[in-house]
Amino acid sequence: MEKIKLTELFTIESSIQDDKINFQIADINDVDALPFISRTARNNGITDYCSPRAGMVNKGGAISLALDGSTGSTFYQHHDFLSGQNIWLLRPIVAKVPDFSPRVALYLVSSIRKAVSAYTYNLSLTKTRLQKISINVPLTAAGTVDADWIRTEMFGLRHIELLDELPEERYQILT
Repeated sequence: MEKIKLTELFTIESSIQDDKINFQIADINDVDALPFISRTARNNGITDYCSPRAGMVNKGGAISLALDGSTGSTFYQHHDFLSGQNIWLLRPIVAKVPDFSPRVALYLVSSIRKAVSAYTYNLSLTKTRLQKISINVPLTAAGTVDADWIRTEMFGLRHIELLDELPEERYQILT
């Protein structure tokens, strides 16, 4: 286990964001609806489902992090999503995180949550502060995130196998 800066594992970028009021609310069962991620600490950051707008969709396969509101709320976003303000995205650097499967992502989310737990509404995160944060990560001899070790450690978690069943599309029509 080594302490390594987030910037060595991820690119840190602002999400494509707008106020929820500027999106059309959609039914969760609408196959075109996308989750709207905000600064809540619950429900994977999802506060609603909205119709997508051109140029406003964030690609899935990233970790979302709230800079204020519920400061430090960190979640893995497997599918494409829409975003409110002050949500930052951590996108894995493939050379350091070659396996960014849902299990590995969930492990990294937990490490990031612990590292940012000292930040609050009064001492919010900023991109500068985020770039200085380090997390504990198992590394291989080659210096990449040790996905095999993570999978072994997470094997005992209850219902962890459900992560292996995440569909590629947010909504699948069963026939």
